[in-house]
Amino acid sequence: APYSKYVELRAERKEKMEAAFQNQQKVIAQRERTINRFMAKATKTKMAQSMQKQLDKMERIELDVEDTAAMNLRFPPAPRSGAITVEARQVTKKYGDLLVLNQVDLKLDRGDRVAFVGQNGQGKTTLAKIIVNKLPASAGEVRLGHNVKIGYYAQNQSDELQGELTVLQTMENASPAEMRTKLRSILGAFLFSGEDVDKKVSVLSGGERARLALAALLLRPFNLLVLDEPTNHLDIISKDVLKQALMDYDGTLIVVSHDRDFLAGLTDKTIEFRDHKLHTYLGDVNFFLGKRQLQDMRAVELSSSAGSTPPTPTAPPPVELSYEERKRLSRAVSNAEKKVDRLEGALAKLEAQMADPEFYLDPKMEEITTQYKALKVELEAAMEEWEAAQEALEAAGIA
Repeated sequence: APYSKYVELRAERKEKMEAAFQNQQKVIAQRERTINRFMAKATKTKMAQSMQKQLDKMERIELDVEDTAAMNLRFPPAPRSGAITVEARQVTKKYGDLLVLNQVDLKLDRGDRVAFVGQNGQGKTTLAKIIVNKLPASAGEVRLGHNVKIGYYAQNQSDELQGELTVLQTMENASPAEMRTKLRSILGAFLFSGEDVDKKVSVLSGGERARLALAALLLRPFNLLVLDEPTNHLDIISKDVLKQALMDYDGTLIVVSHDRDFLAGLTDKTIEFRDHKLHTYLGDVNFFLGKRQLQDMRAVELSSSAGSTPPTPTAPPPVELSYEERKRLSRAVSNAEKKVDRLEGALAKLEAQMADPEFYLDPKMEEITTQYKALKVELEAAMEEWEAAQEALEAAGIA
């Protein structure tokens, strides 16, 4: 069963988390020794200060939060909706001359759990916005079923938080009276504890703001959740917290995501957006990848059907950018994608080595492990570069 598989994967991930925690502690200790050494030299004080800032920004792994906080986190029970939750008929969406969706149909029954996957620019976010009435269709219609109550998380949801409020005040403002006693527990599950709840939103990191925006979704009863890239900026513990809550959620679910681990076992239907159309697979993301004979989600991102290429926008973007700026952003996305591919390939080779039992007898074990950790850090930075450039393109209506 998908859930039992998820539990198994989660146990494996816990072991990896414990190893990651130990590795991180070693890295922190090493950096602190280096900083102390550099601070003692006048010529290297600036470098030491820069290293200290980077160390302060490092997101620390806390093992004890995972099992205690995630255990009882639940979405409120979904109010009963009609048998059909969403029905889209012949929906078309154009941006000027750029065709994104072409006469697509979609019908979701109560309790359906669907993943939207595919290349960027193929209309995943566009259809999600049309469904939640954040964007009009160029043609066609979308109808919601009886008593459908939507909870929506947009890619830029965290940008809509009010900077002058504290974390706790943000939750209090979004909370019905009956949920007030649970606010600190929910915040704790998303790694806000103790004095963290009194921090102003304006001083939170991007990841913290994303966690707070997601936490607010657990305050009210929705029977249709539409989540657009909810795992962007989330650490592994927060992903587990969110996934476990979604596994137990009893409403209809739409998730736009590129995160294979997060999607695995979470949905029972996968819809690929390709060539302006929807292609439905009756299984989770692993079933979809098997049917498409693709190795991973990066392959989905890089693939296209025979004879076709991703659409190139010709209409003026919603956000005015110069030609040079658009070209720079496009080049940044392309370079970041190539860098991610290269790093993932290098990591895969090292992981294959490390999976061999004889690896731990290899005199180069420590050297390879250090190289592996450095590549992981570099990959994380490359992914952040790719996401930032991609978001800028999407904001300009180019992606």
